[in-house]
Order: sequence, then C-alpha cells, then structure tokens
Amino acid sequence: MKKLLQLLIGLIIGVGLLWLLFRNTDWGEVFHTIREVHLGWLLLAELMILATFFTRVQRWSYVVRTAKPVSFRHMFSATQIGFLANFCLPGRVGELIRALVLGRLARLPFAKCMAMVALDRINDLVSLVFVVLVAIFAYAPAGVVVIPEETFGHEITFAAERVKQGETAAFIGLIVSVGVLVLIYVNQRVALRTTEIVVGRVSKRMAARARDFLQHFAEGLHIFRSGTDMAKSVFFSLVTWALALMSITVFMWAFGIRVPWYAPFVIQLMLAVAISVPGAPGFVGQFHVPIVVGIVMLMPEVGVSKAKAVAITAHLMNLIPVYVVGIFCLFWERLGFLELTKESLHAETELDSQDLTG
Repeated sequence: MKKLLQLLIGLIIGVGLLWLLFRNTDWGEVFHTIREVHLGWLLLAELMILATFFTRVQRWSYVVRTAKPVSFRHMFSATQIGFLANFCLPGRVGELIRALVLGRLARLPFAKCMAMVALDRINDLVSLVFVVLVAIFAYAPAGVVVIPEETFGHEITFAAERVKQGETAAFIGLIVSVGVLVLIYVNQRVALRTTEIVVGRVSKRMAARARDFLQHFAEGLHIFRSGTDMAKSVFFSLVTWALALMSITVFMWAFGIRVPWYAPFVIQLMLAVAISVPGAPGFVGQFHVPIVVGIVMLMPEVGVSKAKAVAITAHLMNLIPVYVVGIFCLFWERLGFLELTKESLHAETELDSQDLTG
C-alpha cells in the first residue's frame, strides 16, 4: 500500500510538471527545432552518456574490491540494473536493487553491498561539491532573473540574490554531508556516539540500526586509507561528472546554441537537485523542468520552444540507453526484474517495520 501510494504521488508530480511546462507549447516550433538538430553532435553527446556507464563502474570498483575481487561484468550489471529500477520504479529503490544484484552475483552479504553502494554515492557527492563551487562562483546574475511567460503560463521574476542563496544552501548541504564522512573517518567512536544520542531521541531501535549501518560504512572506509585507491576512485568520479557536463554542452551545440562555459555547471546542479527527490518513473517532468528553466535563465535569447526541444531530446537520449542496457543486463545475468523488485521492497518494508516497532 505504501509503495502504491508513492507511485501514485510520483505520477501526479510527473504529470503535473509536464502539464505545467508544456500546456502552452507551440508544438509545431518544437518539432521543427528537433528535426533541424545536428545529428553528429547528438551522436557525440550519446557516446559521452554511454561512456559514463563505464566510468561509474570503474569508480565503484575501487570500493567493491575492498571486500573481494568482483568481475567488471558483475559490477556493470548491478549498476545498470539499478539504474533501470530508478527509471522504472518510485522511491529510488534502484540503490537497493543494485546491492541485491551485486550480492547475488558476487555472493556477498546484502548489508556489506549496501555499505559499498553508500560509499559510491558519497564519492559521487564529493565530486558534486566541485560542480556546485564552480556554479556558485561563475554564475553571478545581476538585478532580476526572469522566467518568461511561455515557460509556465505566467512570467516569474525573482531577485538574483535568491539564486545565490539557493546555490549556497546546496553547497552547505553538501559540505555537511562530506563533514559527516570526515568525522567517521577521523573519529569513528564520536560519530557513532553522536548518532546514538541524536537518533535515539526518536527511536532506540532506529538508533541501533543507524549505528550498525555506520559501523559497516566505517569499516568500508579503509579504501580511503590507500592513497592510490582513493586517487583512482576520485579521478573516475571527476571523469564521470566531466562527461556529464560535456554532454550538456554538446546537446546545446546540436541545437545551434552558443553556451557560456559555466552554463553546464548550473544546469547540472539544478538537474541533480531535481532528480534527487523521489517522483515519477523515468524522472518525467523532473528532468525537463530544470533544463528548460536553466536555459531560459542563462541564455534567454534561445527561446522557450527551443529550450523545450532540448529538454525532450536530452531526456530521451538519457532514458533509452538506460532501458536498453539495463534490460540486456537482466537477460545476460538471467535475472528477473519483478523478482528483484519484490526482494527490494520486502527488504525496505522489513527495515521500516523494524524502525516503527522501536
């Protein structure tokens, strides 16, 4: 029932965002813009997206190998099946499914696999700090920022200071998250004790589970005690984000848009925030809005119709390879998607029920 409600809420959010964004669209102009796209640049952007599939797995390999040697194939399958789940199911259960698939293929405990997934997400978070820093210092709008009427049906204006405040809030949130990681690394005992005190005020059972998770997480942090492994993992994380930023730029070039060098950083930050919130399957609406708003904010001369054409094309170019590669990996590893989904929902429900009984 809970998951059904989440799915319903996600669909409402997705449909609502699509209606709000596309209700006053000149579809003739949008389709004309898409037909005029430069296929060479579009293909290059797609190749960059596909390249991130491999750099993400390579980044994760320096975490996974701390437990036991695991083949690139198994890590690739676990990652892409998890991506497929995130694009198909509500609540971002793809991370649970990634851990389940890795545990099944590599014969590792689920708890340890979840810790390794969490470590990979933290590595991703550290690299995102760099993206946010560039966005904060490079994008400094003056006066009033205008979202034209054609975007949502009425003109939206807000002071440029609001943009800076939003960027700063995102940066502070990231720094706090990284600070928790550093605290666990430097003084595990203090971090665990602090967790017990804070979470214990809500639920003793929840505090115990949080402590167990952080304990597993801290045990996995010995990867960062190897300077070589840390450098390699961070390097491939930065490469992954660089490819994502470059793909945004090349998408713009495909539509003949001249892109300020800082624009991909701002748009990527907006995308990261938008899709981090559970919503509709496939991130429908959540993916389109930040791209359109980012373009009309940073490059108002482009026009809303072209911005919508870019958003629609970019979403499909990201969505299609995730589905194709994810489904291929399911057949390759002879795994059932429905079975994995039921296992992940069962695991999540079990965790929730144990927390509630506390």
